[in-house]
Amino acid sequence: MKASKKPNWVFEPNPRMGGAVGEAYTNTLASSGMHPEAVVAREAIQNSVDARAEENQKVSVDFVTKALTGAHKAAFAKAAGLPSIQERADRLGFRDPNCITTISDKQTPLRLLYINDHGTTGLKGDPSSSDSNFYKFLLTLGDGGKEQDEHGTGGSYGYGKSVYSANSGIQTIFAYSRTKNENGEPLSLLFGCGYYRKHAHLQKVFTGRGWFGLDNSPSVTDAQPVVDPLLNDAADAMASLLGFDNRSADDLGTSVLIVDTLLSSDGILEGVEDWWWPRLISHKLDVRVVREDGKEELPRPRKRHHLRPFLEAYDIATGKSPSDGKTQFQKPIGKNDGYLGLSVLKQEEDGDYAVAEDRTDSVALIRSPLMVVAYYRKWNVGTPVLAGAFLASADIDLVLRSSEPPAHDRWDPEARRLQDQTGSKRMIVERVLSGIRKTVKSSQKTASPPTPSKPKRLTFLERTLASLLSPSKSGTAKKPEVAAAPIHLEYDKVPHTSADGEALKLAATFSVRLKADEASSAVKVRLKVTCPIIEDGATGDSLKLSIKTDSALEVDPDNPEWMTFVLSPDKPSRFSCETEKYDPLWTVRFVPEVEAVGA
Repeated sequence: MKASKKPNWVFEPNPRMGGAVGEAYTNTLASSGMHPEAVVAREAIQNSVDARAEENQKVSVDFVTKALTGAHKAAFAKAAGLPSIQERADRLGFRDPNCITTISDKQTPLRLLYINDHGTTGLKGDPSSSDSNFYKFLLTLGDGGKEQDEHGTGGSYGYGKSVYSANSGIQTIFAYSRTKNENGEPLSLLFGCGYYRKHAHLQKVFTGRGWFGLDNSPSVTDAQPVVDPLLNDAADAMASLLGFDNRSADDLGTSVLIVDTLLSSDGILEGVEDWWWPRLISHKLDVRVVREDGKEELPRPRKRHHLRPFLEAYDIATGKSPSDGKTQFQKPIGKNDGYLGLSVLKQEEDGDYAVAEDRTDSVALIRSPLMVVAYYRKWNVGTPVLAGAFLASADIDLVLRSSEPPAHDRWDPEARRLQDQTGSKRMIVERVLSGIRKTVKSSQKTASPPTPSKPKRLTFLERTLASLLSPSKSGTAKKPEVAAAPIHLEYDKVPHTSADGEALKLAATFSVRLKADEASSAVKVRLKVTCPIIEDGATGDSLKLSIKTDSALEVDPDNPEWMTFVLSPDKPSRFSCETEKYDPLWTVRFVPEVEAVGA
């Protein structure tokens, strides 16, 4: 066996018995439905957290973007062996444009993303052993060893590595790690990986897997390649040429370089804040995002308006903030499945909520690694709207982890890995999700304002339900009065105007529901929505309205101006209304009326 003196790229010939092609390593998480930056933030930090040196060790992760031009770009391309990739680039399935097509253009920047972790074990173990972190991280796909061997980890499928190559324009990465060998002595490793399309080159077929290192392949015809990582001084020297930060002997950890990155620093920062805020605010994770110009940014989830309600709910769930039983709630789920914190969302001045629409009334699902698995909502948005956080007990962490797909973005009671003879694991996941849903709904009933004892008919015109929308007070409206028993009406979005050319339109959204403690069965109700023009203090003609709803509306045969529908005790009916265009000098008033049929 003769090692080459210089590291270079070695491409795997297609074996007679088949095997995984390079694209299999890249496509695993390609359809997660999240922004690429969010996926990278989730998976890269999860890999680092799983590799923490000690259970309670704080992990630090840096995302550093660089843009190389001129001589620096040329030097990097030579050190990284990009000309070897260029020889077959037209068959490797790269997206266009990519850095190979502009490799000779010194003025076109080559963008690189370095992801460096500290406070971890690095790629520990004998690199030639299939049990080593090096082997599992860079040479295998779908190794689920962590599922059986490790508690409190995020990953378990062995697919998280694919997030790096998937976000390279040429599906190429390098890994540089400082760790310790089996004798406890410092060890540096450097290795490159390419995950390409199966292709032919010089009349030979290749799987698409490529490795950058020392070629120690046997000198036998059709032998499969053996490529070893650079070690110690050779690894440190090559790492310097590739732009990695130097690591001291005791600075253990791993750095991954994504060549020709497609990611933005802003997106990465947002992804870190959105998904890792529980670990950040628990002071178990530090993150830096360094832009191309060298400017450093730190994630600050407590300053993000759209995250504050979830952080408040998390503080309630963990007991850091007290619950008042009115707008803030802490509830156990099951006997020992975890705690759910809930907080009533406040509407902004424009009628919207700080939380995005797809996360209103949702619950952040969190387990031991302290990453948000998902913002969970499998129910219709209720009133009042809530934000929640559920922190699972360590006792069920392994079950919940086994219920997650490769992207770790939900808890699925039907997951194949939950199958057992008793079905007990599946029941745990179902119990947790069902408990969350029931607790959200019961808390909303408790949080609803008390019902007044006056008339059953809700005529909001006479009770100043909405303010006059005049040019001087455009977009303002009072909250609707709470409906008399057993019907409750509440604005989801108060009446507001918007410009349409030189005219105005008025829009509003409201929900109608039954009070659970006063109506146990469905009730037939009537609804009338008008928006009259106010002329000299008197009510004039009504503007035409379009109404969208999730309920089946029918014209009331006795009162054609009214519509009837059936209101369920456990599901509110939501109505979105918009007027026709009208003169901006007019004053109009939005008037919803609802009553029980027979009232």
